[in-house]
Formats: sequence, C-alpha cells, structure tokens
Amino acid sequence: MSDWMISKKRYWGLALPIYRCADCDTFEVIGGKEELRERAVEGWERFDGHSPHRPWIDEVKIACPSCGKPTPRIPEVGNPWLDAGIVPYSTLGYDTDREHWERWFPADWISESFPGQFRNWFYAILAMSTVMENRPPFKLMFGYRLMKDEDGEEMHKSKGNSIEFNQAAERVGADAMRWLFCSHNPEYDLRFGYGRVRESWREFLVLWNVYQFYLTYSRIDGFDPAENDIPVADRSELDRWILSLLSNLVDTAHDSYSGSSVHLFMREMVAFIGSLSRWYLRRSRRRIWKSEDDADKAAAYRTLWECLETVTRLLAPVVPFISEEMYQELVRAQDADAPVSVHLTEFPSREDFAADDKLVAGMDLARATVELGHAARNNAGIKVRQPLAELRVISDDSELAEKLEPFVGLILEELNLKRLVFAPGSPRSLGLGNLFTRTVHLDGKVAGPKYKRLVQAVRAALTEAAVSDGAELERLQRAGEPIPLEVEGRTIEVPAEEVTVEKVAAEGWAIAEEGGMLVALATAIDDDLRREGRVRDLVRKIQNLRKEVGLDVADRIRLLYTATDALAADIDSYSGYVSTEILALELERAETLADSAHSIELGDETLQVTIEKIEAGDISPA
Repeated sequence: MSDWMISKKRYWGLALPIYRCADCDTFEVIGGKEELRERAVEGWERFDGHSPHRPWIDEVKIACPSCGKPTPRIPEVGNPWLDAGIVPYSTLGYDTDREHWERWFPADWISESFPGQFRNWFYAILAMSTVMENRPPFKLMFGYRLMKDEDGEEMHKSKGNSIEFNQAAERVGADAMRWLFCSHNPEYDLRFGYGRVRESWREFLVLWNVYQFYLTYSRIDGFDPAENDIPVADRSELDRWILSLLSNLVDTAHDSYSGSSVHLFMREMVAFIGSLSRWYLRRSRRRIWKSEDDADKAAAYRTLWECLETVTRLLAPVVPFISEEMYQELVRAQDADAPVSVHLTEFPSREDFAADDKLVAGMDLARATVELGHAARNNAGIKVRQPLAELRVISDDSELAEKLEPFVGLILEELNLKRLVFAPGSPRSLGLGNLFTRTVHLDGKVAGPKYKRLVQAVRAALTEAAVSDGAELERLQRAGEPIPLEVEGRTIEVPAEEVTVEKVAAEGWAIAEEGGMLVALATAIDDDLRREGRVRDLVRKIQNLRKEVGLDVADRIRLLYTATDALAADIDSYSGYVSTEILALELERAETLADSAHSIELGDETLQVTIEKIEAGDISPA
C-alpha cells in the first residue's frame, strides 16, 4: 500500500478529530468523545446528544495546548472508506453492547469488486479490525472483476455507454440479467449489454421450451404426478440416465452454492438443460405422442416432471421470479397443500436421486456414436429422414459393443438405420480397405527448401508407405514420432509435423472419426429405403401443414390425397406409420380434390392433400 489521502473536502462524512490552532499552528488529535468533553471550552452543549458529524461537531472548540486560544476542528471529513472500514464495529454495537457484537462478529461473508476495493474497503476493513481487535472482520471475501460494456470499454455517462439498472431491468428483465451475472466467471471482466443478456438468456429459453412442452401434453393427457409415483427401477434406461444426471447436478449445486462459485453450477445447469432438451426429450417425444404403452408414457411424464420441478428449486436463487411462475404451474396447480412459493420449499437433497455412473458412461458413448453418425451423414450429404442400411463402429475399446448393447435401439432410431455392426480393433491399426483408404500429404513449404531435389522422391515414398502399411504410418504421425523412409538408397526420417494423414471413404461409404472411434456409414439406397425415405419426407411436410392450418398438437384429422400410382403404393405400404405420425383417423386416396387443396412437392412429384379436423363427437368409441 502506498500513502493514502484520508481526508475529503466534503460536508457529509466522518468528521476528522483534528484540532488545529490558527495562531500557533499547533494541532492535536482527540481520541474519543470523553476526551473531547473534558477538553471542550465552548459548544459542548450544542453538540451533546448528536452524532459526531457536521454541523454539530463543529460547534465544539478546545483550548490550544500551546497558546490557550479556542481552537476549532479542521473542516475536512474522512475518506468514506474510513466509515466503511469500521462497519463491523459501528453497526453491531461494539461500544454499547459487546455481548451482541461478539455474537455477530466476524461477518460470514462480504462481497465487492476486487479491482476497485482491494486498496479501499478490503484494505480498510482488514487494517482497522487488526488495530481494534487483532481479529479478521469476516470469514469469506468474494471478489470479482469489473463490469464493462459489450466492447470491453469502461462504462461512463460521458461516453454514453453506461446503462442504468432500472432501465435495463425494465427492458430485458431482472431474471435475464441475473442469469448472465450468475453464469459469468468472476475472475474476468463482465461485458454487459442488451445483446449479451439476450444471448445468455437463450440458454434458459431452452428450458422454458421443455417446460411448455410438458405443460401442453400433460394437460392433454390429464397427467397428475401425484398419481404416478413410478419407481425409478421400473423406468427405461433413458429415464434413469437423465435422473442420474439430475442427481449429479444436485451435488454440483450444493458444492457450488456453498462455495460461492455459482458460475460452476450454472455451467453444469446449462449442460443439463442441453441433455434434457436435445437428447432426453427428443428421444421421448414418441413415447409421449404416439406410445400405446400407458406405463411407459406415464414414466416419461413423471421423469420429465421430476427434472423440471427439481431444476426449478435449484434455480430459484438465480432466477427467483420465473422459477416462481414455473413452480406454481408444476406443483401448486396440482397440489394445493404444497408450500405456497418455491422459495418456501426445501432445497433439493443429494439423496433425492441415485446416480448410475455406469449408465451415464454408456449413454455418453451412445451419444458420441450418434454424433459421429450424424457427422458421417453430413459428409455424405444424406438427411436423417432418409433411412440407411448400416453403420459400422470401430473403436479402441474392445468392450464397446457390450457397453452400447442397451442403447442399440436408441442409436438406430436416432440415426434412422436398419443395422449397427461393431468391428473390433483400433481404427488406426486395422487395414479396413473396404471402408476407407489413407492418403498422405507432405508440407511443401517446409519440405521444398529442406529436401530440395529429393522432395518428389520423399512424397513418392510416403505414398508407398500409406499403401503398404498405412496404419503404422498414421500411428507414427499421431504419436509425433519421425517417419522413416527409404529414399534413393538411404533412410530419411521425416518429422511428424511435416506430414498429414487423412482417411478417404471408399465408394458407398461415409466416415467420421473422433478420438479412438471411427464410424462408417453405408450410403447406398435401395428401392425399399428410397420408398421409406419418401414417405418420411411426406410425413414431415404434412406435419408442417398441420401447423400452417392452425391445428392443435392433439387434433385428429381426416386426410384425403391425390398421387401417382407409385407414390400411392408407397403411402399404402406405410399407411399405419403415416396415420400414427400425423394423427390421421382416416387416410384415403381420392380421384380429385377441391381447388382449395394443398400442394406438396415430393422430389419430382407433386401430390394434393386436404386436411379436415375430426371433432371429438365424430370419433367412434371403437
């Protein structure tokens, strides 16, 4: 710490107890109220009974110890951090009720911006408590960096980039601001602006969409969580997996909240929301929409409700207003005896849900396989709604097939495949010439000047090595080891960083690789696959048409269509699937349709359709 200017030429503030004689320049510092009363020669009666602030304290004068003349207090007041530094004493009755002070001292927790306070409040409060009692004034200090604008510039009214809190809260909402603040790592400056708030708030809106999905369909089906307390052991792997993630999230919440590291909890919360929305709910939609298994549908609803209800309580300290709204719909609307507010409920317990680490690890592998499968589809330019025959999986893990066995059906459905094949061994060690070949490239910018006239011979030797033992060449390159080559009768070692090894999929295959796993997707589409793909495309477009004509998600319909004989045959082959997907109680081909019929483009064909909502009274009990 450097020298500190402790005085301020202000009116309000802690009056500095320094008395200076204008005649002889003698000064004294008065040590307390009792000493001031003993030394006062005038003004005490006007000050007595007031706090030691201006104007009352300025009424008192003392006798100068050198010349005896009445001496006033200097007009300056103390730096505000002097006041702040004695807060643990001045506000807790240190002088008037020492027993009360001892009960509350030291403070459990204090917080302020570290760059602005480490030499102001944090320093003052520590230094003064050291002098007063030689004791720390707090148990935990939470410091954080500065808030700046979206461009990283300091906010100032003169710059026109400052944002007043009430203005921001009115424009984007206090909860959205809190989400951004709590998600931010306090070790770094926070860049604040409306764009940043909206970007951060999108993370929550994913959860909000899941919540709206649950409300919509649970109300349609009349689901009551209190009447469907299904044992976790009786639920599917998918249900038990998301509940295992929820258990881990509760653990993180306890550790992060108690450790004042809320941003770590928020990081895990965002990851959980992603898993809940983009994996669990997406894989469970059919169970909720189309399932004929009432027990499985109830298990899906119950699991989704447990996730949403628990997350609402976990997030209540972060977004208190919107979590309250969610709680009222999720809990109070079903149970009038429940606590009237989410903020009066018990915080989720670590024992509420049991984590199955083996199941989580298996699902992680399944998701990794699916991601690679999607990457292979993207590489081939084939959309997911087009069924394909086969995906081969090659991995370093010799037990991969066993680990993925419970999830094979899920992987096939997600990737729209007919068959999943596991090939043992490493994708880098197997010579799977029927799936891919290896090509090798030499960095010309380095190799040209280095090998000069031998550069073409080096390239040729690398190509020959890729053909003869591409797996070993790739192993050396990935391990960063030099690659030995025979060039014009002598051995040359080419550094790994000068070489790039790539796999090129064989005709009829598309590949993708990550870490120790490679997948090869069969891209050939026979007539059966093509017909099924066309029907799936038709279903997707009719689903979009349902939305365009304003149908509710649960409305049953009558669908009439005109189509070529070939397309009509395809629809007839998959009529059960089509009817189930589009909620059609009647699916019928017609010779002609009214002019108001809708046109649907399907490849190089066009069909006409009419959609008619079937009212509940028109549905036969049979």
